[in-house]
Amino acid sequence: MKINAVNGTNQPAFQKVNQKYLKWAEKLYKERRNITTEWYESLRDDVTLFKDISSKDGVDTMNAVRKYVTEPSMKFFNHVMDCIKRA
Repeated sequence: MKINAVNGTNQPAFQKVNQKYLKWAEKLYKERRNITTEWYESLRDDVTLFKDISSKDGVDTMNAVRKYVTEPSMKFFNHVMDCIKRA
């Protein structure tokens, strides 16, 4: 678990990044230089349909992989992020 300070306060922000999806995104980035729609759909379904991952953890995971998203894919990334936030 990674702990970050929030806005200069002394209280840490706890982030739970799903390691399965993080490792999968890293692998995809090494192979294709981008994340596939299959990855997005799988994470979205685990958060919104199956509730295997909490919405907060889904958002943390999306934020962690943002660096692997290419500019043309950012619109779809934001769409999936909105779906996860509303879950």
